[in-house]
Amino acid sequence: MLPLLWLNLTPSRETHYHELLPMNPVYQGLLIDFVVVVSACVLIIWLLDRWDSRCRTLLWLLAMAMLATRVERGLDIATDRYPLITTPSRIFLGVTVLGLLLWLLRRSWYTGAMRGLRVVVLLMGFCVFWILPELALMAFHPEPHDTAGFSHPVAAPAQRRIVWILFDEASYDLLFDHPQPGTDYPNFDRIAANSVLFSDVRPGGDFTELVIPSLLSGHDITDVKSDLDGQLLVRTQDDGHWRPYPDRRSLFADAQQLGWSTGAIGWYNPYCRLFASELNDCYWTFTTRLYGHYSPTRSALVNAVAPLGKSVLHSLGQPILYTTDWQVHADDYQRLMQRSVPEIASSRVGFLFIHLPLPHPGGFYNRRTGQIGVPGSYLDNLALTDRTLGELMRDIDSSPLGPETTVIISSDHAWRIWLWRPLPGWAPEDARAARSGFDPRPLLMVHFPEETAGVSIPSPFPLLRMHAMLEAMFAGKIQDAAQLKAWVAQP
Repeated sequence: MLPLLWLNLTPSRETHYHELLPMNPVYQGLLIDFVVVVSACVLIIWLLDRWDSRCRTLLWLLAMAMLATRVERGLDIATDRYPLITTPSRIFLGVTVLGLLLWLLRRSWYTGAMRGLRVVVLLMGFCVFWILPELALMAFHPEPHDTAGFSHPVAAPAQRRIVWILFDEASYDLLFDHPQPGTDYPNFDRIAANSVLFSDVRPGGDFTELVIPSLLSGHDITDVKSDLDGQLLVRTQDDGHWRPYPDRRSLFADAQQLGWSTGAIGWYNPYCRLFASELNDCYWTFTTRLYGHYSPTRSALVNAVAPLGKSVLHSLGQPILYTTDWQVHADDYQRLMQRSVPEIASSRVGFLFIHLPLPHPGGFYNRRTGQIGVPGSYLDNLALTDRTLGELMRDIDSSPLGPETTVIISSDHAWRIWLWRPLPGWAPEDARAARSGFDPRPLLMVHFPEETAGVSIPSPFPLLRMHAMLEAMFAGKIQDAAQLKAWVAQP
């Protein structure tokens, strides 16, 4: 059960936090599976013990080798960011070969080894005393019913606008300093030529779940976890205690206090849950393929049989919506773009935050054919990022508030070569682009209305300082490139 349980029972509750709630049908299916599997294993162990209580036959070796492969699979999922060198087949082969050698050399050694492994299994079995209650609590705890989007009334149409477009994992280095052969980014180059471009942004972290909440709150968040209601708890650099997030001091709340209507269209983070009271318009999505084919949209009984495979689900009339990660990624991107276009065209929201899932790996675009939803590389995703920026800027320019719109283009962190290199989907051209090593600089540039000249800021700029920069924009203290440059120069 480890591969099925791990992602749902981690202390941070990461899967729970990033899914549309309620997740009760998933946990109820897991609970049924857990009880069935534990009961079956108890029966198998009992039968093995009745057949060979002294652990002399190879049946015990087969059982222990199979158990070891499942433990390895669970650990592999648990350490997804840092994959293990070994594989289940290697584990099975290693345990089997070692056990056979002991069985052939001396039966007493084999018997002692099997009895020792039985003690290990017994000790692992004590986990049932925390897994079972926690699963039961998660299965029947009354969870909130999330909405993927909402639109609340605004006092009056916006007269001016700030649009913050955050491209997840965009690398300044590959866009501007070292674009790879065969790539070009005309929209980034065109906008940079009449914007304020920061060339030495110091990152605020390596993970989206830490960086974006930090930017929105203005505090350096070092750790996050979720409760059963999907609410976020954080610890900061200055305070090691867990605190609820947000605390009415986010950029959205501050903007509203200064008379701005607010909106968020985002990926990964559950913006509509976290900032429900601080946003006028909101939409968020993050589609996951839960291990074991579980889904919150299915009943508990269907989820209970889901791990048996796609054929079983098809026989029950349950379609498998996504078969590949790039299809999931492409669908999220297209949903967000479909929401962004009408939001930009309207004059409802004064401060609009758009968080898009690109060029974040894995690749889901082919820059040579222009197809979306196909395997690609990080460089392919960068090309789609440039195309997307051009589309969004055209929408902004043609909107009623176009002449009054300041556009901020940024990323949460750079391309994490060290994270993606060992994982599936790492393309040969990714390897070539990564030869120069990891460049940690995220992207940041600001385009003011009617700005026609480019301004470069080469001095180090902490990414977290973006929070204060936006606060100054809300207050009207930064309205053009000269004011921004003077503000950055302040200590």
